[in-house]
Amino acid sequence: MTSNSTARHDAVPAWSVWLTRWPGSAIAFLWGFAEGTLFFILPDVPLSLAALYRPRRALVQVIAIICGAVLAGAVMFFWASHSPSARLAVAHVPLVRSAMFQRSEADYARFGIWAVSLGPIRGIPYKVYAIEAPGHCSLGTFMLVTIPARMMRLLVVWAVFAAAGLALRAFRCRSVAPVLHVLVWIVVYAVYWAKVR
Repeated sequence: MTSNSTARHDAVPAWSVWLTRWPGSAIAFLWGFAEGTLFFILPDVPLSLAALYRPRRALVQVIAIICGAVLAGAVMFFWASHSPSARLAVAHVPLVRSAMFQRSEADYARFGIWAVSLGPIRGIPYKVYAIEAPGHCSLGTFMLVTIPARMMRLLVVWAVFAAAGLALRAFRCRSVAPVLHVLVWIVVYAVYWAKVR
């Protein structure tokens, strides 16, 4: 009786199966695109939840997010190349600060196109680098560099949450995964908000 109860308590919820199949991948692609343009919540949030339950399937979401980000980068690059309204729109995105534009320009001047990969370290959204990119490289080059630049952070997030999920499974307490997931991202965004405000 205790064994059956523990098994039920530690069972993988049905919604996690849905999240790690094609609907989840579609959401990941759209979220990657949205965050690369004018949305401010990272696609790492749904990715990390999927990785807690099904790490191998969550890798498909990494690919989907990168594809969405590449498309978003192309849109923002093209927009910024033709209109100053792109910079103004990004400047009004929550948690984007004017100093980020200056820092991204300095990064481009120092590191060239690979400045894009510094976003996670600097706490500067990808969209900021995207609209500053036309003055430093071609669209094709920017899209190619976007792939490894986005992949690095996503794989780190995937690995951390995949390891956490395996640990929860080993200790038969996977039922706390959603609560753990929410708490982690509340803390992450609270720290980030305190840093950029």
